Amino acid sequence: MRQILFIISLLISNVMLSQTLERTVIGTSGTTLSNANASLDFTVGELVVATSSNGNNTLTQGFQQEVIVLKIKLAPIVFLQGPLTTSGSTIMDDSLRANSLLPTTSPYSDGLTCDSSVFNITGSNAIIDWVWVTIRDKNDKSLVLGSQSALLQADGDIVDIDGTSVLSFALSSDSYYIAVNHRNHLGIISASAATLNTGSSKTVNLSNSTSSVFGGTNSLVDMGNGIFAMISGDFDENGQIQNTDTNAVIQLLGISGYSKADLDMNGQVQNADINNVLNTNIGKGQQY
Repeated sequence: MRQILFIISLLISNVMLSQTLERTVIGTSGTTLSNANASLDFTVGELVVATSSNGNNTLTQGFQQEVIVLKIKLAPIVFLQGPLTTSGSTIMDDSLRANSLLPTTSPYSDGLTCDSSVFNITGSNAIIDWVWVTIRDKNDKSLVLGSQSALLQADGDIVDIDGTSVLSFALSSDSYYIAVNHRNHLGIISASAATLNTGSSKTVNLSNSTSSVFGGTNSLVDMGNGIFAMISGDFDENGQIQNTDTNAVIQLLGISGYSKADLDMNGQVQNADINNVLNTNIGKGQQY
């Protein structure tokens, strides 16, 4: 009899160990409240919900212990020399989008993806390309605190992967440097730290003046009409526009598609990429 009871107890313990217990709560009432910045769950009648920590261990009580993450909101503005050269106006050319050449997966390290319908938007809000945005420490701009792929609209607005929303980073309200990089343009960084907070979005225009970015006239090219654009021509993405970039682009003349050699971003690698962009920018370099 004892052997049978022992075997039964083993079977019961194995079953219990194989189960996963989810947190559930039964309350007389409760709800979830949320906005663009945070989400809060609660139930009525839950009396003890404190969380205690000594730095090494954390003790939670109750069921409603969801993590509330506040995010700073940012709406950067930049222009790229390449597609402005092609369009000849204050709105960047969107040939890559119009010719279905833009990838739905970011070319940058986080590999974010967007829905293909995002590229159906036309006009000033049409998507030009992917960019890489970094948030940096106010006391040391070489220290990256947050980064993500984002989408650039024809009118210079940088938006999230849904094609319309501002960017958000899981950081506390504070001052930060903002940097923007593109796959064949020289990167730029704000001249000073901008105050960002979780309560509202901050617009940071990095193309309305050479004084808006670190390095000034060495970081931006004057496109007229009050627009100062990121400098095109860094094919190998080493922060310098050199003869090696020219030599590499020459080898790819005649191809079409989503290529870093397409410096004016019209979907074709042509002599115009060399004559109108590279030849005028040789010797320029990223300033941070």
